[in-house]
Amino acid sequence: MNNDQELEILEKEWKSRFDRFTAPEPSREMTLELIKRIKEAERDERPVDLRKELEEAQYSLSTKEKIANLFLSQWNFYGAKTWLLTGLVMAVITFTISENSADAQAGFLSWIKWMTLIVIAVIGYAFRPENEGNEMLETLSYYPLTLQLFTRFMIVVGFQFVLTLPLSFVVLGKEATALYLVSTFMPVFFFGAFGFAGTFWLGPKAGLFLTLVLWFSQVFVKKKILFQAPGDEHFLIMNLALLGLSVLLISTTFLRNRFMEKWK
Repeated sequence: MNNDQELEILEKEWKSRFDRFTAPEPSREMTLELIKRIKEAERDERPVDLRKELEEAQYSLSTKEKIANLFLSQWNFYGAKTWLLTGLVMAVITFTISENSADAQAGFLSWIKWMTLIVIAVIGYAFRPENEGNEMLETLSYYPLTLQLFTRFMIVVGFQFVLTLPLSFVVLGKEATALYLVSTFMPVFFFGAFGFAGTFWLGPKAGLFLTLVLWFSQVFVKKKILFQAPGDEHFLIMNLALLGLSVLLISTTFLRNRFMEKWK
């Protein structure tokens, strides 16, 4: 028997072995294990839903924690430097008017006009997205856009009032009374509410423009309407009207948002 014949015999022998080979039938446990591994592989490859994870994290927070997170997110939206710069400008204007005004009431009226102009500027800046990325973040945020704007409005007005309250004593000196504090708060609150509602209804640019038009119309008219001092004839009526109008303007934004959600 030569080598070729031996190779042919070996080839036939191994071929018959391979023909008879069959894979063992998998057990039930092996099948379940294979299915488990496939599911785990699919879960690992599935993209992470960050918004779903954010919503789940928010649901686990208490009401106080949600409010705190909302205020912190809006406070940090533009950074603390903006608020500190605003306070510095207000302090400079206050001390400048205080040193150059002989009459306390005249100085107060001039001062409150400048304070409300700063409020308008901060409202315009705070309600304007810095760039397209921030605008997208506002839209995709866990919190509704109306709630974000209202929180920013509360921060602006609250921050301005906290600063104007002690600064008003610098301007008025010994003549500072509770009525003067009302005269300080109401114009700040009204122009803040007007700017907030204008931004919500008309957009940032149109809302800011309309608020500035209102402010300039009050600054250059001889008759005082919105800027009232305690000694003026219509002081009480005008401040009550400003309060009611401010609340009405803010209410319209929430009513509009509620109707839009209802008709979706």
